[in-house]
Amino acid sequence: MNGLQFVSQQLSDANYSVASLDDVLGKYLAFEGDTVLGFVLAFPDAVSLIVNWRTRSQQVLKASQFGLRRSEAKAWNAYLVLLATEPADYGASITLSAIEEDLTGTRKIARAGVATEADARSALLPLLAMQNAPQLDAVDMASEIRLRTSELPVELIDAFVSGAPEATMLQMLEAGQ
Repeated sequence: MNGLQFVSQQLSDANYSVASLDDVLGKYLAFEGDTVLGFVLAFPDAVSLIVNWRTRSQQVLKASQFGLRRSEAKAWNAYLVLLATEPADYGASITLSAIEEDLTGTRKIARAGVATEADARSALLPLLAMQNAPQLDAVDMASEIRLRTSELPVELIDAFVSGAPEATMLQMLEAGQ
């Protein structure tokens, strides 16, 4: 199974419609969900991704321009997922981060070292639903409020926590001036 197959499976499992497409430069994926659409371009290594991503992505976007126009609001939430199979060195990792910060035309996910299904899942996390809901401990709100409002008079905080009327708290504030 190659990298695009891993990505295709992850996106399909996340309820995206996925299509494998070809052009003169090779295969790529197109995907669409309820609010998001995008394209996945694969490169053998980070250097070829860095050198070729802009030209390759412009070609894919130009070929899909009419579909993007028909997608209306989703076009504002379009992604380019740029993946390299081989890991990147430090310098290339910095450049990949810079590519992700370039929001011209689309949002971007640029990752290197995507060789396994787990790597593909990790790269696609911004597009996948939250896997595990966070578990939060119960919080004693009265204690938290008292802890975080150390600059206010204790009587005012006690009135607030006990649910005193606003007028009472305003009188306490005026009296404290």
